[in-house]
Amino acid sequence: MRIAAEILSLACRWFLAGLFLYAAHDKVWEPAAFAAMVGRYELLPLWAVNAASALMAWLELVLGVFLALGLWLRPAALWSAGLLAFFTGLMIYSGLTGAGFDCGCFPGQTGHEAGYESALRDLVFLLPALWLLYRPGKWLKLERTPY
Repeated sequence: MRIAAEILSLACRWFLAGLFLYAAHDKVWEPAAFAAMVGRYELLPLWAVNAASALMAWLELVLGVFLALGLWLRPAALWSAGLLAFFTGLMIYSGLTGAGFDCGCFPGQTGHEAGYESALRDLVFLLPALWLLYRPGKWLKLERTPY
């Protein structure tokens, strides 16, 4: 059972690492396009859109690196879970308001509308982060912590 839990923890970690690194790619290297997508949600005042979009893009990149390398796993899992919970709420909000635009979640993704389907996808993505909070695993990580 212990080996199965370690394999699951490693799989969850690498899945989330790949997810965040993939999602961050265009956001980090094309910040203006991502800021325009963030602005479409109309949740922030215009003066805050650029800073919030840059922060979100770099947070995804840093989380992806930390998860891939096995650094500060519980904090990275907590931030991942929080970010995915936020994204889920944002997609539910978009579904309620009938936003009808591309969610801007992943690079090159077109025609994937912000709404309930994206919320369901983000809820599924939240499960590995919650597992890592419970059991971050010990295999293939750079940090040496007792948990």
